[in-house]
Amino acid sequence: MDLDKYIEIIDNIDNNIKMINELHDSINKKTNEVTQKIETFQKKKNIQADDSTRFLVFQNKILHNELVYLNNHRQVINYSLNAMLYGTSESITLMALTVISAFKDITTTDNKLVKASTKKDENNKLVADIIYNLKLINNILEEIKKYNEELNNTIKTNNLHCNTLFNNIDFTCGHIKLEYDKHINDIEKTLEYFINYTNKIIEQNNNMLLLKFVS
Repeated sequence: MDLDKYIEIIDNIDNNIKMINELHDSINKKTNEVTQKIETFQKKKNIQADDSTRFLVFQNKILHNELVYLNNHRQVINYSLNAMLYGTSESITLMALTVISAFKDITTTDNKLVKASTKKDENNKLVADIIYNLKLINNILEEIKKYNEELNNTIKTNNLHCNTLFNNIDFTCGHIKLEYDKHINDIEKTLEYFINYTNKIIEQNNNMLLLKFVS
């Protein structure tokens, strides 16, 4: 499975977030511009500009509504995506440490090789840690399977009556693989959701005729 594709997806999500932030800043700039014009015209009593600010006030309200709407989405994206990625990363880190500890007599992998994320990490760092630890777990799993095959051959060659050992180890590997696949599914569905979510926000705002009218 190509885990490195998730780096490309999170980069695309981050680019979408950057575009959403730029749109937010653009609307905010326009809102401030209109607000300043309202304040300026309201002071010019001699040219009776005060009466003409009604449309500017209305324009300002529309811009403010768009700003609040976009800001709400930004908060949802920034908090939820990061929290989901961190939760997945933490679970995978714990899994890697557990597998290494359980098979320390078999695997050559050391605990120091496991990467641990923090809540302050950026999204691309979290995904990079997830991918690294998943690859580490998969390598350990392959190492255990190879050991089990070699051990089983030794048992057969030397006529050792350990009839259930191969199946027991293989069964354990199956459990590790199931959890591994679950984490793969978690990260894939999370990134898939947020790339679609951010794409739709950009698409919707590109087609917002009202926003173009007031901007």
